Amino acid sequence: MNRNTLVIAGSGIKFMSHITYETRNCIEKADKVLYLINEPALQEWIQGLNKNTESLDQIYTKYCARNDNYQAISEYIVNQLDNINFLCAVFYGHPTVLVQPAIYTAQAAETKGHNVIVMPGISAEDCLFADLLIDPSSCGCYSFEATDFLLYQREYESSSHLIIWQSGVIGIKNLVVKHNPEKGLGLFIRHLSKKYSLDHDVYIYEAAQYPTIKPRIEKTALRNLATANINRLTTLYIPPNCVKQINNDVCAELKVISEPDENNK
Repeated sequence: MNRNTLVIAGSGIKFMSHITYETRNCIEKADKVLYLINEPALQEWIQGLNKNTESLDQIYTKYCARNDNYQAISEYIVNQLDNINFLCAVFYGHPTVLVQPAIYTAQAAETKGHNVIVMPGISAEDCLFADLLIDPSSCGCYSFEATDFLLYQREYESSSHLIIWQSGVIGIKNLVVKHNPEKGLGLFIRHLSKKYSLDHDVYIYEAAQYPTIKPRIEKTALRNLATANINRLTTLYIPPNCVKQINNDVCAELKVISEPDENNK
């Protein structure tokens, strides 16, 4: 079998503004472009750059279970790749951040001996860091998918930043048109209340999807989260509630290992 090339790229979050030159160049030069994008205008833009394009939307909604659709998308892309020298697959956001079909595709294509290149895109978390002025290195940062966070009771430090993805679809494995997230959020509040007071601030965040449009940033108390306006695009940010104390023993050891340069005092 020929060793063909698959580029998996992300479109970013904000319409047109987040497309990198590298991704644009691949879209233009690819023998074929497959895309899973939720923005009609961006779909038209891709079609304008390359005359041989195809949407994956129909496969995304083919089955009830989301994972079945993800597997179907992966199989379709890899089957296309077997007969195409340079194939580009474009996904919304960052191609490996909550985009399971892209990861399935990359793994399957590499297993078959094809050349796979993954190009990063701007994710909702990247936008959140910028809009809320968060430096994840300041005190560490935990990032969890909401259902996974609850099912596995993930461990985390309340002295660090905490980010929760997909809080509006907790416990949902199928494609959902309409869903009341109140029950799942109630469980979420109960889990967080082990480390945070019910009055602790929580930020409801949705990245801006278009230029000149502001992101949605709303602050509420943890106790009110279950009845807040939360949907499948919502990301939650919980700021630290305490400051971690320095370990004096480690601090002393580091001073011994790394004495300051006399010239740099």
